[in-house]
Amino acid sequence: MKCYICESELNSNNQTEEHIIINAAGGRLKSKDLICIKCNISLGEKIDSALANQINGLANILMIKRHRGEPQPLIGQKKSTGQKYKINYGGKPELHNPIIVESTEGNTTNISITARNAKEMRNILSGYLKKHPNFNVDEAMKSAKWLKESFKEPLNFQTEIGGVEVFKAVCKCAINFFIFNKGNHMHIKHLIPYIKSEREMDDVVWFHYQDNLYELLPDESSHVLHLVGDPKEAILYCYVDYFNTYKYLVLLNQEYNGPNIKETYYYDLINTQINTREIRVNYDRKTLLSFFKNKDAEPFEKVKESLGHSIKLGLKRQSEFQRELVITKAIQNTLKKHSSATMLTKEIFEETMSEILDNLPPILQKELLD
Repeated sequence: MKCYICESELNSNNQTEEHIIINAAGGRLKSKDLICIKCNISLGEKIDSALANQINGLANILMIKRHRGEPQPLIGQKKSTGQKYKINYGGKPELHNPIIVESTEGNTTNISITARNAKEMRNILSGYLKKHPNFNVDEAMKSAKWLKESFKEPLNFQTEIGGVEVFKAVCKCAINFFIFNKGNHMHIKHLIPYIKSEREMDDVVWFHYQDNLYELLPDESSHVLHLVGDPKEAILYCYVDYFNTYKYLVLLNQEYNGPNIKETYYYDLINTQINTREIRVNYDRKTLLSFFKNKDAEPFEKVKESLGHSIKLGLKRQSEFQRELVITKAIQNTLKKHSSATMLTKEIFEETMSEILDNLPPILQKELLD
């Protein structure tokens, strides 16, 4: 096997595990027979990182399980104040940065600090010792108060779709899938300068939001790859779909003379399993080329519809996760406190429910009580 990028022979010294769908998206399909470690690192830094940054927010909201690590925190802000918050994996919010407000009255300096934890608070306070040697960090720590608050308004997030570097990463994903399915690298060789950013090409990747391409279930989030090679029509193309939300069509070759190919990969991210699903993407040459000649310049209403499905599902998963976390912790605390009890009493039950309700956000309290 050779690296399809630089054509160096793959061996134990330069092999690397390449994710066909990037790890940041929860991709599990991978191979050591695609590219060398040098090309993996180079393209990862240039184009895969652009795609990862764009889809990380949705991966976070959906609580996607990665092969390595967890999705990075999602940054949102309150519209009323502009204050930024970080939403961690699982939906737990915290301040993006500590808030420090100083004011001086005569010889007195007043400092108001809102930190995310005790360690951060102590580090910030310790920094004032240089300017104020008489400042007592321990006394200040004793005066600190723990606050718990619920959001009275939604957090606002910004997201993007597409872009030059992202299109190249999507093209690389399609090439990966083609080579993985024993495709001859000569049929995609002309695309290598494109994904390496050595040459720009306009008619390779574009948004593809067509109705009824496949059946989408209400509680589903999946990745879809659908590869078609048709020598009679002289076309080779791949439909690439992340989270049933970010959808693209990749024109790999319009002078294709290889074997017939029809390969589909449909990966259920929620249940972490491969599913079998009919993908209704089977175009003749004229239809395929017209997609790129007459591009849908504003697919954003369809993008919003797809995002709506994913965000609704993600919020549902986060609510279930937070509720289960609080209930499990409350039960463990109660059992620990009443370790000698031989049966579940009304007192123990009420104590457990009280802790659950105290620690659930208001919206989940309402769901539980209903």
